[in-house]
Amino acid sequence: MRILVLGASSIVGRALAEEFAGGNTLVLTGRDARRLALTESSCRQAGAVEAQSVVLDLSLGAGPLLDGIGARTLDLIIDAASASSATRDDDLTAGDLPAFVSADVLAKTALLEGLLKRQGTAPAVILVSSVLARVRSPGRGVYASLKTLEEAYLRRMKAGRPDMRLLVVYVGTLIDRDRGSEKARTLAKAAARAFKGGRTVLFHGVGGLFYVGLFHVQPLLFLAFASLQRRLRRRP
Repeated sequence: MRILVLGASSIVGRALAEEFAGGNTLVLTGRDARRLALTESSCRQAGAVEAQSVVLDLSLGAGPLLDGIGARTLDLIIDAASASSATRDDDLTAGDLPAFVSADVLAKTALLEGLLKRQGTAPAVILVSSVLARVRSPGRGVYASLKTLEEAYLRRMKAGRPDMRLLVVYVGTLIDRDRGSEKARTLAKAAARAFKGGRTVLFHGVGGLFYVGLFHVQPLLFLAFASLQRRLRRRP
């Protein structure tokens, strides 16, 4: 397969690239040239047939990336890129939001549409999302909303393209960007198993599953508590 890895200079992106490297050709993208070079080297050691690095900032649009990919067909896109993942809502500046929307949504939609014009078959997509996209998390509304928008776009595209595979990975465990390599590798292995097994959704991390479950149970608990209060008030 020829695989494009977005966010390959991140710790999660690097782990995913290494996991899918064996016997495949990789196009690696990211903003950090030094980390991207390390990812390229480790992918070659992991058995990649070929590994190509494209240093870029997705907030500048999809054009440079489409040029860097070239005309050869892509079989799989692994999207581990997120410009907004490390920023809480309270820390946003006036210039952040346009850049985040461009990098996390608009450039990626333009990328996929550009690829579909070039090649006959749709590439499969693995979207690395977060359980925060499934719940209302205080202080992370922008990040969660951008993940939700991207997923909605991909699901809509898939509905019109029966040949397109989509796996959404909801990460529910904290992975330190500097010291979380073991957790990142565990996530990458789980994602690879899910993709090979034909799954469309993967929840990764016990804490995240509990968080999502609690979010959906809250309304039921509120109704039960309100019902109990009404019964107590009716007692003489």
